Amino acid sequence: MKKILAGIAAIAVIGTATYAIRRNRPSSQQVLNLYIWSDYMDKEVLAQFEKETGIRVNEENYPSNEAMVAKLKAGGAGYDIVVPSDYFVASMAKDNLLAPIDRSKIPNAKHLAAEFQTLPYDPEGKFVIPYMFGTTGIAYNSAKIANPPRTWKDFYSQAALAPLEKRVSLLDDPREVLGGALKAAGLSINSTDPAALAAAKELVLAAKPFVGRIDTMSYKDLLASGDLWLAHSYSGEVFKLKRTNPEIDFLVPEEGGTIWADNLAIPVDAPHKELAHAFIDFVMRPEINAKLAETTQYATANAEARKLIPAATLSNANIYPTEALRSKLEWFADLGPSAEAFDDAWTGIRAGELEASSSMAGDKAE
Repeated sequence: MKKILAGIAAIAVIGTATYAIRRNRPSSQQVLNLYIWSDYMDKEVLAQFEKETGIRVNEENYPSNEAMVAKLKAGGAGYDIVVPSDYFVASMAKDNLLAPIDRSKIPNAKHLAAEFQTLPYDPEGKFVIPYMFGTTGIAYNSAKIANPPRTWKDFYSQAALAPLEKRVSLLDDPREVLGGALKAAGLSINSTDPAALAAAKELVLAAKPFVGRIDTMSYKDLLASGDLWLAHSYSGEVFKLKRTNPEIDFLVPEEGGTIWADNLAIPVDAPHKELAHAFIDFVMRPEINAKLAETTQYATANAEARKLIPAATLSNANIYPTEALRSKLEWFADLGPSAEAFDDAWTGIRAGELEASSSMAGDKAE
C-alpha cells in the first residue's frame, strides 16, 4: 500500500510540474493537451488538425486507466481530453472527474453506430464519445509456438508456459488478468464471489513463475523483437505488428473474453473545453475516424467510418467480432466498492514482480 501511495504522490508532483511548464510556456498559439494510451493516435491526423485549426496538440501517454485517474484526482494536470475505458467512465463521473459534453458542438457524433448511441456505462451520453473498441486475448509468435494455448485454462498452465523460457507477458491490469482466470473457471469476468476471486488469484500466482513481464505499454515492442513469444494482449496491438511481422498472431480463447471500448472525455478542470469539443468533432469525422481505425487496427464505433474500412479488415472477427464471437464476450461492469477485492488480489499478485521479470532474456531495465 505504501508503494501505491508513493506512486500516486509521485504522479501528482509530476502532473503539477508538467502543467506548470505548459501554463508558463511563452506562446500565443492555442494548445490542446491530449492524455491518451500510447500508439493510439495517428500523427498525420494530429498534423491535419493543427493545419486546419491552428491549434497545436500536446500529446502525453499513460500506461493504465489507474494511472490516468490518479493524475486527474491529484488535480492541476491541465489535460483537455482523456481516453478512459468503458468501466472507468461511471466511477470517474461519480467522482466529478469528467465535464459534461455538449453534443451540439460535436455534430459528427451522429455517425456513431446504433449500438454505441446508448452506452451502458454512460446511458445518457453525458460524459463520453466512443472512440475505438476491441477485444482482449492471446498474442503469440507462430514461428516459436506451433500450438498456442487456445483456452484461458491452458494459458495459465505450467504445461503451456514452462517451455517458453519466461518469454511470456501479462497485461498490467487487474480486471483483465483476473478476468481471464475467472473465465478459465467458467465464470464471468465480473464475478465478485470471494471464493472464485481467491481461486483466480491462485491460478495467476501459479503461472507467475513462468511469466517474464507484467506490462501494458512495451510488450508489443518485445513481441516485435522476438523477446516475447506469448502475451496477454489487446487485439489491435497484434494486428499492427502483423503488418511487418506476419508470424505474430492473435486469438480469443475458447471460453471467451472481454470486449471493451475506449472513449473521448473532457476532464472537469480542462482549461480548453472549447478546443476539446472541436477536436472530438474532428476525430468523429468519418474519413478521419476511418484513418485512425486503420492506424490503430481497432474497430471504430463510427458507422459511416466503417464504410471506408477495407473489406478484409471488416471481415476479421478478431477486430470486428461476429455475433457468434460476441456471444462469448463480456463488458467489464463497474463493480463499485467490490472492485477493491480485485485491487487487493492484484497487489498480492504483483508482490515480487520485479524479481520475476528481471530474468527474462532481452528484458529492458525498468
